[in-house]
Amino acid sequence: MIKKTNNTRSLLNAALARLMPQLSELELRSLTERQDLQQIAEQFILSLSEKIEPLNTSPDLDVKTTPDNESTSWEIPVEHHEPLSDVTEIPAAALPLKPGQIPTQSLTPAIAPKEALMPKANFNFANARVGATYLSKIESSCHTGEQVTIQEIKFSQDIGITFNPETQELSGTPTTDGDYRLFIKWTTDGKASHSIEVPIIVNPDPRSLWKIIEPPADDKYFKTNTDNQIINENGVRIVAASRRGRSHEHVGTFRDDDFFIAHDADSDWSIMIVADGAGSALNSRQGAKIASETAGNHLSKQMKGELGQTLKALVQDWQPESQKQVGPLFSELYKNAATLAVKAIEIEAINMAQTTKSYSTTLLATVSIRFGDELFAAAFWMGDGAIAAYGPVGKVRLLGTPDSGEYAGQTRFLDNDAINDSSFNNRIMIGKWKDITHLILMTDGVSDPYFETDNGLLCAEKWDNLVNEILPYLQPDEAAEKLTDWLSFFSPGNHDDRTIAISW
Repeated sequence: MIKKTNNTRSLLNAALARLMPQLSELELRSLTERQDLQQIAEQFILSLSEKIEPLNTSPDLDVKTTPDNESTSWEIPVEHHEPLSDVTEIPAAALPLKPGQIPTQSLTPAIAPKEALMPKANFNFANARVGATYLSKIESSCHTGEQVTIQEIKFSQDIGITFNPETQELSGTPTTDGDYRLFIKWTTDGKASHSIEVPIIVNPDPRSLWKIIEPPADDKYFKTNTDNQIINENGVRIVAASRRGRSHEHVGTFRDDDFFIAHDADSDWSIMIVADGAGSALNSRQGAKIASETAGNHLSKQMKGELGQTLKALVQDWQPESQKQVGPLFSELYKNAATLAVKAIEIEAINMAQTTKSYSTTLLATVSIRFGDELFAAAFWMGDGAIAAYGPVGKVRLLGTPDSGEYAGQTRFLDNDAINDSSFNNRIMIGKWKDITHLILMTDGVSDPYFETDNGLLCAEKWDNLVNEILPYLQPDEAAEKLTDWLSFFSPGNHDDRTIAISW
């Protein structure tokens, strides 16, 4: 039995000093005299004695081990010991402290148990996209530096992707978009297996995100979403097609592009024009229509008359003297056509109480004639887009230079300033070549996806690819409809109106 001597009071005094170090000597003495606190201290000493008693001896331990797959048991012989001394010695850390003094060592220092380290692995792979062929090598790593091998992958549901354990790859063609889960079973040593759940993202097909909203049917400048025309007579084949771009479909606005094609069987002259109304101009779709029709009608009328006969004779002769005369005649012809187009737009703007700039448009035109295997063409180029005489394979002649601004989508539009510019004649190019298979005009809705830059327009290989792609659609009986369908091709980032005119 532990004596109720100074042991209890010393222990109580030490505990109080530790808990409340700011107490004065008088306050400490008062508290240690309290019977209830003394009883707590005595009970602590008794409990401590019971814990310490078995440790006073050092019996031999008989350790029995079991196989690795079973638990290990320890058997400790029980021996009898003499009872503890009546007086229990107080540890140094429990000795009384002076007021304000802080113990330098805890009575029972805590030791955090070590937890078993479980291997952790990371898995990286690419996102997938609906409808697109998917192949991604899974990059895996373990925090221990060991090589990770994926044994099996299960999917939360069938999404059109499978796992190949031999190549450690995911592959397939996703069928539905969304966020899904992969349940990966993996190992580092081929014995112990671990499992982890990771997400896989399947992005939607970008084409499925585009809305198709019809523009208002009662608009004063209503224009159909598509338009096409074909001329197929006496060996002359010309087709034009125009389609509203996805950017316009998505917001329910009109097609801004327009075109004009014509052929005179008597004079053999052909006219092709494409126009692209400025997207930022409110009435540009009407501006493109007015410009192409006004310029086209003027060119057609002139080529049917005396001027057309004169030019035909000069082009057939095509000697140095005749070539000198052809240039000025076409310069005057195109300048008059452009001037009439601008005036027609100005009159429309006045009648509708609108600004002329709200009808801004580009204008690309060709006047051409064929003599056997030779093609003559005079081109006028105002704005972006492209005009080219293509053929044979691997050869292209760009009939002008696009007006590209400082920023993407910026260009020059048809107006009086452009017509009166001293460099107006630089917009006209004439030539006569053999083996030209296609004369092609297009707005930037077609040229941007296929050629990307102005330098790209000079690449014969890009023209080869374009012509090879559209050739199957140039069947005379259905070329107009098929070419219109072809214009719906998908090109990321290129969603403008598309118009193309081809003579072949």
